[in-house]
Amino acid sequence: MVDNKKIKIRLIFKGAEKPYLLDISSLLYDFELLHDLSLILYFEEYKGYKFNRYFWYRNGRSIKKDHQIRTLKIIKESPFTIELLISDIAIISGAFLAIVKAFDVISNWKLNREKLKLEIEKLKKDLKNYKIEKSALNLERRVHEKDAEEIYNHLIERLDKNPIKLDDIQVIELVED
Repeated sequence: MVDNKKIKIRLIFKGAEKPYLLDISSLLYDFELLHDLSLILYFEEYKGYKFNRYFWYRNGRSIKKDHQIRTLKIIKESPFTIELLISDIAIISGAFLAIVKAFDVISNWKLNREKLKLEIEKLKKDLKNYKIEKSALNLERRVHEKDAEEIYNHLIERLDKNPIKLDDIQVIELVED
């Protein structure tokens, strides 16, 4: 495992020029939930987690502080942009790729997937001294095995219905935390 390393990513959104605060807060919380869901599905440390109604609660997932998303910058101007730090285990475990796969399901999020794939490959090379787990199971199968279909589908539906849409993801760099 990489010690004290984080991956800096930038999310660029499009949507309403004067978005409702509820739409912004819901979007950010749902992105956090998607991140946590992916960690639980892909990172061995969380294999004992049992999905239930408490998943939706603020403290219902017991994700270690070192694995939680950190906020670097929020720019409300058009386009709405947020820079985040995610733990290196999100890349190493395959959880970040699961997040990207989930984005494919959200019908109205049109991302440049080829560019993102290249950025992820570059990041993997930066982490070449560490084992990047090969995901033998696809996202849908992992969701099924953890009995998390209802949570996954509801989360995707919430993101899909939000009027603020993800337009681009940029994997910026690997940084020391």
